[in-house]
Amino acid sequence: MTVHAHGALYKERGLLTSSGQQIKYAAEIAALLEAVWKPSAVSIMHCRGHQKGHDEIPKGNRRADQAAKAAAKPPPPTEDQAKVLICKQEPQPSMPNYEFYMNLKKFEPHGEFIEIILHKWQDDYELLELSHDYIQWLFPTQTQGRNFYSTPLNPQETRLMVNTSEVQQRLRRAYKMMLKFFGVKIVGEEEDKETTEVERAENFATRFENLTINPHNNLRITRILHSLGELGAEEYQVPLVRFLLKEILIKNRLPRMKKSAMNFFIPAVRQDRQDLLFFAWRYYFPKEEFIWGNYGELARYKPKPVVAALLPAPLSEWTPVYSEKEKKWLTEEPGGYGEDGWFQMESGRIVLPATLAPEIVRALHASTHGGREMMEQQLEPHFYVPGLSAICKATAQQCVTCAKNNPRTGPSQPPGKQPIGLSPMASLQIDFTVLPPCKGYKYLLVMVCTLTGWVEAFPTRTEKTTEVVKSLMKEIIPRYGLPLEI
Repeated sequence: MTVHAHGALYKERGLLTSSGQQIKYAAEIAALLEAVWKPSAVSIMHCRGHQKGHDEIPKGNRRADQAAKAAAKPPPPTEDQAKVLICKQEPQPSMPNYEFYMNLKKFEPHGEFIEIILHKWQDDYELLELSHDYIQWLFPTQTQGRNFYSTPLNPQETRLMVNTSEVQQRLRRAYKMMLKFFGVKIVGEEEDKETTEVERAENFATRFENLTINPHNNLRITRILHSLGELGAEEYQVPLVRFLLKEILIKNRLPRMKKSAMNFFIPAVRQDRQDLLFFAWRYYFPKEEFIWGNYGELARYKPKPVVAALLPAPLSEWTPVYSEKEKKWLTEEPGGYGEDGWFQMESGRIVLPATLAPEIVRALHASTHGGREMMEQQLEPHFYVPGLSAICKATAQQCVTCAKNNPRTGPSQPPGKQPIGLSPMASLQIDFTVLPPCKGYKYLLVMVCTLTGWVEAFPTRTEKTTEVVKSLMKEIIPRYGLPLEI
C-alpha cells in the first residue's frame, strides 16, 4: 500500500504527519520509494499477508519475507574484521543454572545434584514441602528468588538451556515431580498428542488439603509457570492453569488460590492467555468483582477497600481463629475462606471471630472515639459480628478518653424548648429544605431569628457546612453582625 497509494501522499507532505511531526520510518519509506524506480519493470500485488496454509499466496508471502530478512542481514565479516571481533570478545558469564541442570553441581546452599532430587525426592512430600531452597534452582527464571544463593537466568544461559535436549528432559521430569506433589498428573503425553492435559492424581485429596494449608505453594506454581515459559516449555502452561481454574471456579476447591490464579498464574502464561481469561470470566462469581491485569499496575489504580480506610491497621495484622461452633455455622453459609484465612460471606461482609471482635472494635474506637451508633454504622456494612451492638456499647463506656472529654454535668435542655435571643438576629435557627431542582440549585438554606421570626433564605447546590459558612460570611454577618447563638 505504501508504493501503491500512500507513498505519493507522503512525498507531497514532505514525509510529515498532519500535526507537522515526521512520520514513522521516514528514512526507510524514502529509500523504498527511491529504490522502486531502479528496475526497468516492477510488478506489485496487494494480497493478505501473514497467513498460514499451502496455497500459492501464503507460500509467496513466506518466500518474500525470507528474502527480505536475508537482504536485511549484514554481510559476513571479513577475516580481518573477524580477528578484531575475536579480540574484543568479552568473557562468558557464569552459568550456574545450566551446570546444575547438567548434573555438574549441587544447588546451594547445602543441596543435592538434580538427578538425586529427581530420583529420591519425588515421593518425599514432607521434604518437598519443608525445604525452600531447591525450587529456585529447579525452576530458574530471569528474576531473583528468595534464595539468594541462586542466580537469575541470563540470556546466553537461557538460549543454551532451551537448545540442550538433556536440560529439556530434566525440566519436564522436574515439572512432573512437582505436579505429583500438588496432586496433579499429565495425561495424553504418551499418545504423542499435540497438546497435553492435566487432571487430578490419585492422591489429590490429601495434596489439595496441603495446598490449602500451605498457600506459599502458590508462589511455587507461579515460579514454575514463568520458568516453563522462559525455558521453552510453554505448551505445559495453559493446561495447568486451566485445570486450576476449573478446580477453583467450578468445583470450589483450593479456596486460598483464587486470587493467585487471577493475579499471577494467568499473567505468567505466554500463549492462549485470552482463552483462559474468557474461561475465568465465564465461571467467576460474583461477575462485578472480576478484575484482571498486571498486579502492580492494578494496585496503582484500584481504589483502596473501605475496610482498609476504616481500620487504623490492615486486617492482615490479625490472624482469624474461628471456634468449632463458628466453623460449623460457616459451612452452612454461602461464601468462602480467602487466602488470608478470613471467611467472606456472599454479600461481601467479613465474619469476625467472637474472640477477635472486641479487639478490632477497640482498635476502631481508638482511632475515631465514636459512640456506639457511629461504630455500628461503620462496621455493619463490612463485617458480620454477633452481638455487635453490645460490644460497641461496652467499648465506648470503657474508654477513658471519652469519659474525660465527654462529661455530662448539669441538667440538659428540656426537649421541645428553644431559647429566644435577646436581640434581633442574635440567635438563629438554621436548616436545609429540599426544593425542585432549578439551574443546579437543589436545596434552600433557611435562617430564622428566634426573637423576631425574621426569615433569610438562600438557594444552594449542596447541604454541606461550606454552604452555611458562605451564607453567614457573605449575607448575615455583614448586615446583622456576628450571631451569638446558632
